[in-house]
Amino acid sequence: RSAFYCFAREQLPGLRGRGVPVSRVVDAIPYCSQAWALLPKEERIIYMEMAHKENRKNGSQKTVTEVKAERGTPFNVVAAVVVNTIMNVAQLIIWVQVEAVTADIFYFLNIYSHGKLPSHCEQRFLPCEIGCVKFSLQDGIIADFHHFIDPEVPPCGFRYHCQAASDATHKIPVSGFHLPCASYAVVLQELLDFVQPARDAQPQFYCRVWSKPEFRVSWCLNRMASQTGIVKHLELLAVEDLVTELYRKKYKEEPSKTWVCRELDVFLWDFCSNTRCKWHEENDIVCCALASCKKI
Repeated sequence: RSAFYCFAREQLPGLRGRGVPVSRVVDAIPYCSQAWALLPKEERIIYMEMAHKENRKNGSQKTVTEVKAERGTPFNVVAAVVVNTIMNVAQLIIWVQVEAVTADIFYFLNIYSHGKLPSHCEQRFLPCEIGCVKFSLQDGIIADFHHFIDPEVPPCGFRYHCQAASDATHKIPVSGFHLPCASYAVVLQELLDFVQPARDAQPQFYCRVWSKPEFRVSWCLNRMASQTGIVKHLELLAVEDLVTELYRKKYKEEPSKTWVCRELDVFLWDFCSNTRCKWHEENDIVCCALASCKKI
């Protein structure tokens, strides 16, 4: 849940009292956006803290399916909880004027792993590459961030599984990689330096959610945080929802999910120069964490 969600929820009684037909928080969003945009920063912090407390509390009340899916992950370690996954980006994106849309800054993030390990393993993923792009509709790609990550040792019996998964995608070797690889601490700190969030602000990143890499990205961020002790609350949003919201703003109608996925899956830029990192481009490898962000 986001700070705006908590704010909109508090407005429900007042909206109902004025005869506005709202039964859920999502119904109240269109009526609360302008008030939220005008809310002073000091009052927003109150709702940010409220959302943070609720997210931590709800983390211990997951459904059986969620517990099974995340068994063995570090999500239940308090010091490692750094990611709040928010599926509905419309709760956070508030554009009062058209100019605000084109000038707004978005960060697209992706993390690659040496495969995905079974749920009974403590290490569900072995993060090996991270890419992030700073983007605006007005200026396009403004800056990019990229690192190969020094991976952990694969669990006993899974080395071949990890290397086979890597060979089928990004082709980064599990061990013996000749290029410099950054530690978890360096990656997290430099990622935060790259975003440079304002004080008390939660950095917002966008990644693919409908095609399900979001679980990998959030898990890897939490894993790196748990191993380094670097705790910074991040918000991981669905880029698909961002595209949907931008389309709605421009054309006053909602695009189909099929159209959104087709646009994001385009392979037109796969082999263009300056899309992939230097190593992936020199070796003519399509799967690159940085390229996956730039293609968005």
